Amino acid sequence: MTVDVSIVVATYDRPALLAETLASCLAQQNRLGQVREVVVVDNHPSENGRPVVEGLASAASPIRYVADPVRNMSALRNRGFAEARGRWVAFVDDDEVADPNWLDELIGAALDTGAQIAVGPRLARFAAGRPPAWDPTGAQFARDLHLPDRAQIDLTAADGKPRYGLGTGNSAFDMAACFPDGAAPMRLEFGDAGGEDAELFVRLHREGRQLVWAAKAFVTETVPEHRTRAAYRLLRVRRETQHYCAIYLDGTPHPGPVRATLVFKGLAQLSVGFALAVAGLEFGSERRLTGRNLMAHGLGKLTWRRPVGYIAEPKFS
Repeated sequence: MTVDVSIVVATYDRPALLAETLASCLAQQNRLGQVREVVVVDNHPSENGRPVVEGLASAASPIRYVADPVRNMSALRNRGFAEARGRWVAFVDDDEVADPNWLDELIGAALDTGAQIAVGPRLARFAAGRPPAWDPTGAQFARDLHLPDRAQIDLTAADGKPRYGLGTGNSAFDMAACFPDGAAPMRLEFGDAGGEDAELFVRLHREGRQLVWAAKAFVTETVPEHRTRAAYRLLRVRRETQHYCAIYLDGTPHPGPVRATLVFKGLAQLSVGFALAVAGLEFGSERRLTGRNLMAHGLGKLTWRRPVGYIAEPKFS
């Protein structure tokens, strides 16, 4: 049987959330009439995602389970790419719930425009019932490029500077067009420190693949309460800035001047951020984050060679 679209879900120790994700994948409307499959790649040594998959699998809902204990996000997602049988591979994260029209809108945007990659927006649902005080609109936890539906995403500037930090959650790739040589899509050296998906998007864009914004292809991520706390957010900002620097320097034709610029900006952000944090009595606060956030950006630019890597998180299922 020829498969048009493979939905890949990488999971780690979140069986309850995984069940919600898979239920939403299996409930897609499929106005495009495509043959679909769902592939779950479980990275947890207990394989606690297996019972979830087995409970949902049926002849009418083709879903496959794969266990892969290698602790490297690039290797994990590469396994998902390798297991997929579809012309298109669509990723959704194990803490995301897809709208019923999600896949039609995501793949439809690519087919309508001839793009090889489609990316959609991510909404946020807060486990605590509301966004944190330092981000009352929850904008920091959502993904919205503020582009028209089916607009082309110009991912980098002429000097190689990334414009957006995209993740694979809510994205789709034309496998033959994006990876014609059959090589593993993601680079393993980015899989330990993070940023592997952002690097993949930028690299494919630099190689000439077209990306399209599918503004109506919605998924909603569940944000656990610990991720809204100031200390966690600041660590994530520092790590994301490190990813940005590594990806920028990896592709720029002028690494020397770019490196000097990043150091200058890092020092300026660290200094100004510290002054703002002191003036705003931010240290120890869960409500005020402006100055410390700027400091985290500066630290990321100054320490990009010493990446944060994996962030230990409590179990959230």
